[in-house]
Amino acid sequence: MNEKGICYIVCAGERAALNFRPDRNDFVIAADGGYAYLKDAGITPDLVVGDFDSLGIVPDGNVIALNPIKDMTDSFAAADEGLKRGYKEFRIYSALGGRLSHTLANIRLLSYLLHSGAKAKIIGNGVEIIVTDGSATFGPGGYLSVFPVTETAEVKIENCKYSGTFTFTQRDSLGTSNEPLAGAIIKTLKGEIAIITEK
Repeated sequence: MNEKGICYIVCAGERAALNFRPDRNDFVIAADGGYAYLKDAGITPDLVVGDFDSLGIVPDGNVIALNPIKDMTDSFAAADEGLKRGYKEFRIYSALGGRLSHTLANIRLLSYLLHSGAKAKIIGNGVEIIVTDGSATFGPGGYLSVFPVTETAEVKIENCKYSGTFTFTQRDSLGTSNEPLAGAIIKTLKGEIAIITEK
């Protein structure tokens, strides 16, 4: 049995550079209009999921056509299909920009995947987002922001311009635009956080 690779999901938000080339253990899912982005990049998806309000057509191939009257976004449905196939690492492209409601839902999707036992990252134009209840390391340069996903989160920040142990809440802007130095480490001591890195 082949070891599972990465599940790539391409959404229909702001077009991000699709700078990946899947190997035989990976699985590529187009979420509705993400199909057009993949086609332009010369990548054939293994599966297309959506109600096709963004794409406007139902493409040929392996397709799951969703009823437009549903209780989850196309991105969530795509992630569920990746989980069903046993994937534990997700990279999600073109999930930002566009409709703000979908951007917020896609950040929630990272938390959903975390609680489903998977690692996931949103990759945009000069920005990456993860949700974690553990620790993460970063190289120097750009900006690094930490926001609580749970009501509060206690976080230890090391090797950043602003380092220390902080309690983050959803009622302030603490954690915005820190600057990582060499060997930056973010450790979640309590709760769950979203970490945004920006070039």
